[in-house]
Amino acid sequence: MPLILDLIRHGEAEQTGQSGDRSRHLTQEGEQAVGALGQRLAGAGSVPGRVFSSPLERALETARIVAHTAAPGVEIEALEELVPDADPALVLEALESRGVTGGHAVLVGHMPQIGNLHMMLTGDESPFPVATLRRVLFTERAQAGRGRAVLMLRP
Repeated sequence: MPLILDLIRHGEAEQTGQSGDRSRHLTQEGEQAVGALGQRLAGAGSVPGRVFSSPLERALETARIVAHTAAPGVEIEALEELVPDADPALVLEALESRGVTGGHAVLVGHMPQIGNLHMMLTGDESPFPVATLRRVLFTERAQAGRGRAVLMLRP
């Protein structure tokens, strides 16, 4: 069964304050951009069955907004392997351990990790601005270098 992974970089976030990096929220502009991205994803022809997010607040907010529009009723699952400095190779292991071997899943994370993950999966080093989705298609088992970049969405 094919596997579609939609890699999303969170929306624009507030500057780091006294509460630290983990609790940064999306700005109003970030929320609007992510809402528009969710609308574009909803019109892209495939409904995600799973949504994973970094446990950092700005990524969780992004995942909630996108899922509300593009995957109604799908619960957000926190995935520690999506934090900014995590090894992207661990993401594939984490997904496989959670039974994600086919279907359509969304992964919401941060730079540099989400860009490194995209590069590891596809070999493509394209820029990855905030509120960007890059879709990776696997026709067989998800492995480094075996994914094909098939879609890029912006708000």
